[in-house]
Amino acid sequence: MINIDELEINRIVIHRVHKKVDGDEFGFAEYSENLFSFGILELETLKRRIGTSFSKSKRFFKLEIAKTEDNSFFGYSRTVKNSNNDEFLEKSKSISDLLAMSHNKRTIPAGLLLILDGYISSKHFVLVIKAELQEAFTIKELNSQKLVELVNDLFLSPAKDFYKIGFIIEDSNNLSQPNDIYSCYMYDDNFSSGKRDLAEYFYNDFLGFQTNRNDKLITKNFREDLFKFIETNVVSFDDKRGLKSAVNTLYRENTTGIINPQEFAETHFPEDLLRIFGSEVGSNYPNSFTKDLALVDRNLNRGQIKLVDDLTIAGPQNSIDNVSISNGQNFDIERLRMQIENGEIRQVVTIKAE
Repeated sequence: MINIDELEINRIVIHRVHKKVDGDEFGFAEYSENLFSFGILELETLKRRIGTSFSKSKRFFKLEIAKTEDNSFFGYSRTVKNSNNDEFLEKSKSISDLLAMSHNKRTIPAGLLLILDGYISSKHFVLVIKAELQEAFTIKELNSQKLVELVNDLFLSPAKDFYKIGFIIEDSNNLSQPNDIYSCYMYDDNFSSGKRDLAEYFYNDFLGFQTNRNDKLITKNFREDLFKFIETNVVSFDDKRGLKSAVNTLYRENTTGIINPQEFAETHFPEDLLRIFGSEVGSNYPNSFTKDLALVDRNLNRGQIKLVDDLTIAGPQNSIDNVSISNGQNFDIERLRMQIENGEIRQVVTIKAE
């Protein structure tokens, strides 16, 4: 998405944001009073690190701007473009205050907040990076050399990843205001496909973005919710297997690139299940969405069968398809013996009742 050769950084400032402590409503920001200057080589390293982060499709997300007030991240960012250095420094302090106010839980770690602006292909952008850190220190107590060493270690070291990045850039889109003339993104190094959402304190409370229209997240979460619904509401093992197979077929083989949750439900669920689906799942996915398999591609080739309680069988989907389940009722022992002897069945697993 970012051509590093076209990335021009104008100004950089770094503030510290403390975590919430007992008795306080949220954290607080500790300001730097001067712009920060990287050396030429360090600046090029920073550019490469940003470009590398944005290339990680499973952790980089295009979102939408939701909070547009003058005192929001977007509000401050749009006025940065024509500001002088003193004005930029003051707006950066306000941005760091927003991050501090998002630290409304003691579990949210403190960190350094790097704020920069610049241009990509003549389009102005504002970018913020939060690097978490555990050691206690005060910016004012560090001399410039120690601060440079700390910043280089946190932001430039190949052994460290950026933890979170927020990014707004001038960009034309076929969306409603202000997303028609701006695009916004977030990189979350702590995100994994096992999570339902990005860090809400960062994307929502701090940046004022929303994730509910991101196709990667919707694609992943709808499949997970559909599997959970099938597991909970469908009784027959074979019916469960067939429906889950239909979900994976939809994801793998749908050529339109569009998934319609209601259409899938109407095609595969009887009337009684359709009503339950509408209230438990369908209400969360009222619209069709564009299929983006970035977060589910590995899972499409993996299968899982829930046996009893927390016991499951998992493995490659083509192997899982060969597993059959019987509850022991009307069990034909002689037929089973013959199937084992002729190699039709390779292994029998029994689960002892408590």
